Amino acid sequence: MFFNSFSTTEPYPRDFVPTLLKDTWDRFKAGQKPMSSGPDGFPIYAENPNHAEHELLSAFIRKFIKRPGLGFISFDPCKTDEARNILASPPAARARFILAVMERFPWFWKANIKESTSFLGIEIKGWSYREPDWHEEIPELLEQMYRATIPFTEDQMVSIIHEMCANPRNDLLYVFPTPVLIRHVSAQWSSATLPQGLKDALQRYRAHITKTSFGSRAEERKLLAALDILLGLARPELLDPGEAWSDLARSELNQMQDAEASCWISLLTHCKQAGGSKPTKKWLKVSDELVALIGRDPFKSRVIRWFELVARTRTVHDEVRHAHSPDPDQLLSDDNATVLRGLVWCCSGWGDAHVSSALATLAEVCFKKVRWHGARCPRVGNACLLALSGTSTEDAAAQLSRLDSTVKQPTAKKRIGKSLDAAATLTGQSREDLEEKSVPTFGLGPDDTLACNFGDCSATLRVVDSRDVEISWFKNGKAVKSVPSDVKQNHTDELKQFQKLGKDIAKMLTAQRIRIERLLMSGREWSFDLWRQRYLDHQLLAGISRRLIWHFKLGERSALGAWRDGMLVDVHNLPLDWLAPETCVRLWHPIGFPVETVAAWREWIHAQEICQPFKQAHREVYILADAELRTGNYSNRFAAHILGQHQFAALCTQRGWKYSLMGGFDSYSVPTLELPAWDMLAEFWVEGVGEVADSGIALHLSTDQIRFVRAGEPLSLTEVPATVFSEVMRDVDLFVGVGSIGSNPAWQDQGEIEGAGNYWQTYSFGELNASAKTRREVLVRLIPKLKIAGQCSFEEKFLVVKGSIRTYKIHLGSGNIQMEPNNQYLCIVPDQSTAARKDDKVLLPFEGDRTLSVILSKAFLLADDSKIKDSSIVSQIKVR
Repeated sequence: MFFNSFSTTEPYPRDFVPTLLKDTWDRFKAGQKPMSSGPDGFPIYAENPNHAEHELLSAFIRKFIKRPGLGFISFDPCKTDEARNILASPPAARARFILAVMERFPWFWKANIKESTSFLGIEIKGWSYREPDWHEEIPELLEQMYRATIPFTEDQMVSIIHEMCANPRNDLLYVFPTPVLIRHVSAQWSSATLPQGLKDALQRYRAHITKTSFGSRAEERKLLAALDILLGLARPELLDPGEAWSDLARSELNQMQDAEASCWISLLTHCKQAGGSKPTKKWLKVSDELVALIGRDPFKSRVIRWFELVARTRTVHDEVRHAHSPDPDQLLSDDNATVLRGLVWCCSGWGDAHVSSALATLAEVCFKKVRWHGARCPRVGNACLLALSGTSTEDAAAQLSRLDSTVKQPTAKKRIGKSLDAAATLTGQSREDLEEKSVPTFGLGPDDTLACNFGDCSATLRVVDSRDVEISWFKNGKAVKSVPSDVKQNHTDELKQFQKLGKDIAKMLTAQRIRIERLLMSGREWSFDLWRQRYLDHQLLAGISRRLIWHFKLGERSALGAWRDGMLVDVHNLPLDWLAPETCVRLWHPIGFPVETVAAWREWIHAQEICQPFKQAHREVYILADAELRTGNYSNRFAAHILGQHQFAALCTQRGWKYSLMGGFDSYSVPTLELPAWDMLAEFWVEGVGEVADSGIALHLSTDQIRFVRAGEPLSLTEVPATVFSEVMRDVDLFVGVGSIGSNPAWQDQGEIEGAGNYWQTYSFGELNASAKTRREVLVRLIPKLKIAGQCSFEEKFLVVKGSIRTYKIHLGSGNIQMEPNNQYLCIVPDQSTAARKDDKVLLPFEGDRTLSVILSKAFLLADDSKIKDSSIVSQIKVR
């Protein structure tokens, strides 16, 4: 309760008439008959703009008038019907009710004061009055009313402040206390938007309350500080220090002139109120007004700089670190995160490419996993998604599409999907069309380059193999090895933007490569002209699409084709000159095509020396086996393998599967891939096995069945589309091939897992899976072209390399090595020392198979084994 007592030692002076009461008082003194009177004798005139609220107040007062001889029963005044009617009034009516209370409060003394009274027939000089019985109940009603913000107009608020300042008894300060005043003014105005009339009134109010001892207590000093901030007399501490972005923001605020600082303080104060999952229309309206006061360009310039620094660790480090607790240097304070979310909301709907890019980058940072914590700051990341999904531009949609490919956190990924759907709805198109249309070109030319001038210097940005971005520098037309000092000193901002552009292009290329690979499962089709516009001739995607094979169909005629020498050709390099605008185009998947067709295209890829952005011609194909036809609704093809759980979880996230780590506690998770286009799920059953870490997480998993489920019921494998079955099985083969302990060359020293038998030895040198068989075929074609070809040969499961000291057998599945003559194991852990030298680099027919690269690196290393200097390898080679 902030109301205590309303009595004072002195009543109102006889000559004092409050402004709000004056009109009523004049009518009353003139003898004008009121339309009604309250139980306290207050005359209610029709001319009073608050007469309806006075009637409500009278009904409330009547409830609490003490009648002689009846006694008084205490109960909650806010639970009466009269109070409920008042509290249920519309917001504007509640504002008028407050004015009615302030008008009514001085009335009792003004109308009933006496200069003398008599006691036992003796006249006593001096003031005489009796405090009204209902004064104790009204404050309780007002306190309930003030819990919600009342939308006072500027004139109403000025009138209230004027009345409180002019009131000699100061009892109106209890009716409308200082905390309520500050909160209601701050809810509608900031120091930057405060009208001059209201600002003058508040300054008078501050002078009025400080005439007494107000401000002597800590709570009162805080109120004065808040009032000073509202008046622009002080700058509040709106951001917590210790974070790179907040430190910069605080520094820039301190360096601003008062007018600019006032605008920013108002905006940041508003951002501190960024609660909930999304902003209200009112919040956004206010933020737009505050940003307009700052100016869109200055706002954009500062917040983009601040957003870029969020990725950095704390500048003030927390040395206290507990086991199984997140690194505090990676986290944001709650208050700073709230302000960040507000700043992101301010960017909603901007339609600016640089802002969209900054929001996407910030989302990536905020969704990045922090050990023992989860996503770094999901509320800011979600705010970025909301801002992007509410922006109807292709740049914003492109950034959402990029996030869909690069962000792996399951909850975030689900939200990104919803944001893409929302953006598609906003622009009136399908999600697939939105993602394709919104791919940016970044201003690249047809030769995948972009030039930029920096005074006497220039730079050329070039996309290499649709994966990497290289920047070349020139000074006065001559190539230089690094960024010229003149550019660093005189073109700092332009340099940062250019370098960031290179990073953005590289990120977008990765995202688009992943998205296009997903088309292999979807079977999406385009008309020829639309496909050519969105893929073949698109400046950013041409480097990807022109290294792929496409399926063309016009009526009954169909063919496979690829881009070569400026035209679309078939496998015999004959031009496809019959293609028309209405031709249907889709990305080719090898499944269902004759082996001869697939083999011919693989040969074409090798002959043309093309490195595809992902496996397509050499893609593994999985068809139903007899054993799977017998089991009916599940496959045991990849059962009984032992995988490292953390590596498996990372692979699941990379390939879009949902999975949570399992441990020695009551937890269970089934890796699941959602297939909404076919209204089904794919499940890969696994369970924890062997040792459990200190954290309670199982280190390894054993694998079991693969199932397809619809509406909770398992499907017969014959009901699953062939392409879907093949792609799901390929994912699982990847999980096993990469995550199996058999692929770990250092595992032999750790021993086998209890109950797993001799799994490591069996897998490391066992039968080849589909990926390994493809790898063998590729190597059979590649090895004869290499300078070590004379030292290499093939056995069924091995690439055999004859060195100067020993002969080595590299397993084509695991990449592990045995040495002849006794099949002694050679442990080589892949790192920079085992990578092929630059002049030994080999053009592979596809990207993405790390094991293939490791096998080639080991082959080059072992073919020249006499020059190996790594002592751990040499000691193994020389021991027989």
